[in-house]
Amino acid sequence: MFKKVLTILISSFFIGNVVAWFSGAAPIEFGKIAYSEGEMEQVEFLQQEIGENSTDPDLMLELGQLFSHHNELEKAAHLLEAAYQQRPDDMLIRAAYYSNEGKRAGAMFDPAMGLYKLYRLRHAMDEVDQAGLSADSDFNVRLIRLITFSYVGEVSGHFERVFEDEAWFKNLMDSEPDLLPAAMQQVMYLSLANAYWVKAGEGTEDLAVAMDYYQKAIAMAPCPATMQTSCEQLGQMAVTLGKS
Repeated sequence: MFKKVLTILISSFFIGNVVAWFSGAAPIEFGKIAYSEGEMEQVEFLQQEIGENSTDPDLMLELGQLFSHHNELEKAAHLLEAAYQQRPDDMLIRAAYYSNEGKRAGAMFDPAMGLYKLYRLRHAMDEVDQAGLSADSDFNVRLIRLITFSYVGEVSGHFERVFEDEAWFKNLMDSEPDLLPAAMQQVMYLSLANAYWVKAGEGTEDLAVAMDYYQKAIAMAPCPATMQTSCEQLGQMAVTLGKS
């Protein structure tokens, strides 16, 4: 289960900071991310399993999120939409599906000068938020929401949820410190670092919080290869502030 959730979380992380998506109609390019040997084996295994049982939404969810993680957005959409149609009340599937839909919104060309892109993104983000509200005690879904809104920022319409979820996770980790695997904690810390960096503007207090979360993340393990862009941005912030 944790392996599946981590795939979903990392995929949500790569929705990226989309403020620049809506400066016009031009699509943002989500560059393909190379598969490791183990991931390729996982893709092949899941494809074989789906070939034998094409109606299993859990298999479609896992493979769809692997594709989304590697920015194969249309392949991901085909699987995640099928899983969502089968189990629309499954909040994990709902959050995963609409996280990928947010990326597809950014990747599209919009002849309406970005207005339709913004509509599509906001609808997707509303759905991610509703999944979090409907499953407010499920840390898997709430973590997807936190990560997604941390990187989409104010344009999501739900940026304030990041800080609500931050408080919720602090309480969870105080009461059940061993519940979240270290890899999940690292992704959460990187996302919160980005959120406070976005929030800061010229505010040194928020920058200090961002720096603290970044340092916690990199102290746990090297930055994941799939998160290098964000880590490089946060690392540059550390250099600028003289904290590295």
